[in-house]
Amino acid sequence: MFILHDGRQVSRTASSAAAGTHAPDKVPALTKAMSIVRYLNRANSTGVSLHQIAGDLRITKSHCYNILKTLEHGGWLSCDLQRRTYALAPGLLSDVSRLIGRQSPVALIHEELARLSTAVDTPCVLTRIERDGGFVAIDKAEEASGLIYSVPIGYRFPSDAPAQMRVRLAWMNVRMAKRELARWRPRRYTNTTIVGKKAAWAEIEATRKRGYAISRAEFYLGVMTLAVPIFDSRGKVQLVLQCPGLIEHVRRNQAKIAVELVRTAERLSLINGGAQPASKPDSP
Repeated sequence: MFILHDGRQVSRTASSAAAGTHAPDKVPALTKAMSIVRYLNRANSTGVSLHQIAGDLRITKSHCYNILKTLEHGGWLSCDLQRRTYALAPGLLSDVSRLIGRQSPVALIHEELARLSTAVDTPCVLTRIERDGGFVAIDKAEEASGLIYSVPIGYRFPSDAPAQMRVRLAWMNVRMAKRELARWRPRRYTNTTIVGKKAAWAEIEATRKRGYAISRAEFYLGVMTLAVPIFDSRGKVQLVLQCPGLIEHVRRNQAKIAVELVRTAERLSLINGGAQPASKPDSP
């Protein structure tokens, strides 16, 4: 169903990030490093340039560059060489997760979902794969403005919900995936639902290659969904993270949504104690 959202917005001002630089400089380099981490935590996950970071935080470019490279070497930052931008890396989340130790990661997970929803201006839904192959919504964030697609926590998606099914099978052993597909009884949820097994397998292979699944209004009319896997400690798909939205918005912003989804899934896998699979599924 479609509902009107309250349109909440998250403010990320450079001045609030820069405020951290006014703390007493007991160890100046450490103070500046902390300011940079806090600043990037408030920024879009696509990253910020050296010039902007140094200017907003009032740090000399040479000093800022050395700190950024130190944090990158330690696994806390990643550098996009093409864009020349820096962003927080999964290594930081991994270290933070170890720091909080036995505390529940639920709050961290929801914070990641909220950040993702804000960045891509769509809702996002985290689903758990059940023993019967179905998917249950266990968390969501709806920071998007305007009309959005929404499901309640506890909502059960069927095992053949197109986006989730493709994610689950794409990272499965090929022989097992083909056996499951052979037993699949296609249902036409909309007039664009792929029901041919050959075409469905082509979508599964494309999902693995690109790193995310696409449902082009195949489950609900007018709703396009991108979905990615979240792995357990054995490298198996345990959860599926998806961004459903109005087809016009998702199609227009597909590249950005996909990048944010994949990065968020990597962080959630680390928070959840999981890891990326050591290798690709067996070749057909």
